[in-house]
Amino acid sequence: MRTRLALFCAAGLVLILLAACGNSPPEDPAAALRGGGGAMAKLKTVHANLKFTKGTVTFRGFALVAAKAAVRLPGDSDATYTVRQQDVQIALEVIIAGGHVYLHLPFSGYNELTGADAADIPDLAKLFDAKTGLPAVIPAGRNPKNLGADKVDGVDSNKVEATYDASQIHSMLPQLNSSGDVDAVFWIGGSDHLIRKAVLSGLFGDNGTPSSVEVDLSSFNGSVTIPTPPVS
Repeated sequence: MRTRLALFCAAGLVLILLAACGNSPPEDPAAALRGGGGAMAKLKTVHANLKFTKGTVTFRGFALVAAKAAVRLPGDSDATYTVRQQDVQIALEVIIAGGHVYLHLPFSGYNELTGADAADIPDLAKLFDAKTGLPAVIPAGRNPKNLGADKVDGVDSNKVEATYDASQIHSMLPQLNSSGDVDAVFWIGGSDHLIRKAVLSGLFGDNGTPSSVEVDLSSFNGSVTIPTPPVS
């Protein structure tokens, strides 16, 4: 009786361990990157928060500090950029909908931008473009390394580091013009393979200076409404 009980307990312990292993993040970093790219390619909506933790990236005369956006793929977004001009920090809202770009400055209405003015504005939906954004770029990382398991928003994730060239980063977000390779660390969900966090570090600051940006992603495939603003 004791022998049968011991065998039963041992079998139960093995099943528990197998189940735990099945939920753990993948150990092969290249496979994790491929899984992350594939999962991101299937997104319909996502929320993104960006924060520059080192260096300065300037657009339209403003130093970009942070951004948060609701994105509805393939090309619509409602983003608020926190920017700094000298010692003054302000928020700029940018809505991109149906191919139109609208800028909302403080104490002003919405203005539609066209041509070069529209092209200057960071388009966060490009981060998720299936051909040039994260889905295409992530699996192409060189020398992938597994940095171990971690949790992001309570989700078991595989932490993977890889190297990308300047053209790959520029294709994701044209405002990131690096003068050399960029180091990237991704937190990839162990079960759904979605990228929940990324940190990019390289010479993409103004005049080729070192810079780092952290990207946090959430609310995958949730409800997103992109308004069409009245134009002043």
